Amino acid sequence: MKKNIHLIVVSFIILSIFPIDWSYALEIDRTSEETLSTTETTEETIVSDSSEIPVSDSSSSQESIVEDEMIENDKITDNNDINSSVDEGDSEKNRQSMVKAAFVQDADGFWLVDSAATLTDYLKDSQKLKFRLTNDIDLGSAGYQLKDSMIIDGANHVITYNKGASATSGFYANQANAVIEIRNTQFGNRDGTGAVGYYGFLSGGSASNMTFIFDSVDYYSTNGQMIYNINGSVIMRGQNTIDQRGTSTYSQEWAEINYVEIQSGHTSIQHSSNRTEAFIWSTSSTSANPYAGKSQIVVREDAQLDIKTNSNMTYGTLAPSYIVEKNAVFNLDKVTLATGGSRNQFFASNQTQPAVFDFQENAKVDIKLPLPINLYNAKGGMSIAENATVSIDIASGGIFTTSSSSTFAISMDKAKQVSFSGTSLGTIGLNGANGVNNLSFTSNYLQKIETFSSKTNSMPTQEIFKEASDLSVQGTNFTNIAGTPDSFSAQEILALKNSQKIVFSEFIDVPDQLALIAADETDTSISLYGSSINNGSSASTVKFFLFTAEADTDDLRKAKHIVTLNNFDDQENTILNSMYKVTVDDLNPNTNYWAQMVVTNQAGESDFSNAARFTTKPQLKDITADVTTTSAIINGELASDTGKWTDYSNGEELALPGQQAYYGGNYQQVTVEYSKNKDFPAQETKSQIADLSGDKNQKFTTKLKGLDGDVTYYVRAKVTGVSGTEVILAMSPLTQFQTVTEIIKVEVPIEMAFQTQNKDLGTLQEGNVSSAEYHVVNKGNVPTKVSITNLTKENVAANQLLLLDHFSGNSGQDELALQMIIDNNQQEPLFLTSDLSNNPLTVGVLNVNEQKSLSLEGKYFNPTKQAVFPLYKMTFKVERNEE
Repeated sequence: MKKNIHLIVVSFIILSIFPIDWSYALEIDRTSEETLSTTETTEETIVSDSSEIPVSDSSSSQESIVEDEMIENDKITDNNDINSSVDEGDSEKNRQSMVKAAFVQDADGFWLVDSAATLTDYLKDSQKLKFRLTNDIDLGSAGYQLKDSMIIDGANHVITYNKGASATSGFYANQANAVIEIRNTQFGNRDGTGAVGYYGFLSGGSASNMTFIFDSVDYYSTNGQMIYNINGSVIMRGQNTIDQRGTSTYSQEWAEINYVEIQSGHTSIQHSSNRTEAFIWSTSSTSANPYAGKSQIVVREDAQLDIKTNSNMTYGTLAPSYIVEKNAVFNLDKVTLATGGSRNQFFASNQTQPAVFDFQENAKVDIKLPLPINLYNAKGGMSIAENATVSIDIASGGIFTTSSSSTFAISMDKAKQVSFSGTSLGTIGLNGANGVNNLSFTSNYLQKIETFSSKTNSMPTQEIFKEASDLSVQGTNFTNIAGTPDSFSAQEILALKNSQKIVFSEFIDVPDQLALIAADETDTSISLYGSSINNGSSASTVKFFLFTAEADTDDLRKAKHIVTLNNFDDQENTILNSMYKVTVDDLNPNTNYWAQMVVTNQAGESDFSNAARFTTKPQLKDITADVTTTSAIINGELASDTGKWTDYSNGEELALPGQQAYYGGNYQQVTVEYSKNKDFPAQETKSQIADLSGDKNQKFTTKLKGLDGDVTYYVRAKVTGVSGTEVILAMSPLTQFQTVTEIIKVEVPIEMAFQTQNKDLGTLQEGNVSSAEYHVVNKGNVPTKVSITNLTKENVAANQLLLLDHFSGNSGQDELALQMIIDNNQQEPLFLTSDLSNNPLTVGVLNVNEQKSLSLEGKYFNPTKQAVFPLYKMTFKVERNEE
């Protein structure tokens, strides 16, 4: 409120009456003061010296009407000035009426104050700085000058006063850089009486950089202002309750100051005035004030400030800022106590200085306003930091009103939730030049943006999901800034344009909208393709489950396979639309499976996806052809229960892997296809249904007749399994056979190895020769005679050995008696010598599919000699048996 203060020069006679120490209380007769004020209204000269306490003479057009009704001739002087205006006899009378109190000091050094008179005496002693009340006290209209480092601890007592229009009644201070603290005190009575005056319960003069600390201070008044420190600051600590709802002559702003800091605790303010227009009046521009040119409220870390007011937040155009630090809470309500008119604005004057709203990490801010924040052409911005929650609700209009030259910017960086609501379309209401980046957000999660066509709607008109964006806002016109990380679509822009409420919120929820398909199945594997909406947080794990019964789904303990995906290098794992692929092996052939998927992100685990059914293909274990001249018998075996599974019945941590499958299905039909062309063209391919037998590992057989002689045929099987779908199976390489009139085909060993044993040295078995057992097999279709027709020496070691046809060799000589044993028949040994070319040895006659076993035995007559490695080539002769 404007206060026109007129000061006059008064007599020095006071110096001959009082000591030089000014730190004491003055009791002034109220009638005399008022008379003095009246006689001074015509004075126009402002006199200021080091002992006076000048008060701001700022004026405001918002208050001009009210001021005519108020006392405008208040005078702020030092003690000498005041006393010289009071009758000397009255002054002496007042001093004699003061009750001298015994000086009592508490254990912690505080001087105990039981009355205003005791406090008056204490203040005369410049060494006494800390005072503690022991009773409620009434300061009346006397003055009590406080100075640097003083602390008044009210000890939860009540202080009342009547300062009227005087800044030097009650508590006052005027010492540059002074720090004064008042704690644990209630000023005024709860009914609003007892705290009267323009200049707060502690009046600060014109001295610069005074800091008032109010710790756990309550203030109740219907006829006064709480804080007056025009060139300094105030710090609030502890629990402070302020109820300043003025209805009388001295109804004022809550504070005249440039800087308010809520340092700790919880400060709750209810303020209304029927005479002024603002909550705070900031006027100081003096260079000695560290907060010159500003109008600042700071809520420090973990503190809370609640404001309800019917007034504009500030007068004037000094740069306003509202800073809410980490974990702090700021609630501003201009609606509950609103009285309408020009008080409903946010700023009383058009802003030209930068306006700053700084809501820091984890801050919680709730602002309710009757009208938009009227920025005019102010620059600056509103920054909302990580995990902060901010709500701004406007009863009528948009969030801001600005001129076209404003570049005010809203920036949200990983904010948890930010809600803007009003009654104007476009909600935000900024009006910056085209292309100005004045609305942006970034986030490390998915940001959900809900638009509401009406602020009263509970359900959004549209939900938009973005990670980051930069927008230009001109009223209802929203435009993507070029290069924005995540542009809005035309439809999304339209939703913003037509909204009365926009809510930006951290959106991290468990994944949903899971979908799963199975594809590329083989007899033992499947590829699973899953998708999910990850709702703001990319997946940390994705699990795929396979079941062999539909009734087992949704229960991981009944799964046969669980594949966990936690490395997403080759996956599309995002905070929204995501795709995952895995291949599961070791499955069982010809088996029905049900696949499900679960996705886990920062918010938790999704539900199971719907089950996707698939069937592994049949598996051909073996297929053979027994060929005659014009026919072939085809025999084969289909695999079952060859897969492996894991027992999860006791949970994943106690899983038992490597279990044998038991759940393969039966095959329905096998058709044998054969063709002279290995590509099996339809016109050149014939087929015949085979006979199936058995349950597991079913066998099939069929005889192909009418084949052409001396022709190669290729064979494969067409199998219908539990899926009901016919699939083609073939061995690799492709099975083939050749028809002939007569087939002579004998399988003989490629090599036969024999040896002596060192362990036999010095025994009767010394030098004995032995070998493994080898086989000669008739693979043809006629009886075949097999002979050994030649034995040649292939290396030096063989040339040095003498082959004998008896066992009467000479010990210590390089002689070898080597026999071919057929079917372990020791009675008819066949000696192998170089004479075989003249006298072949008959192995025997082998019927079709018959085989004989061959082994080598004999004697080496020089076993103690260094080892030798003879190499022989043996020639087998196979021929049709003519006998």
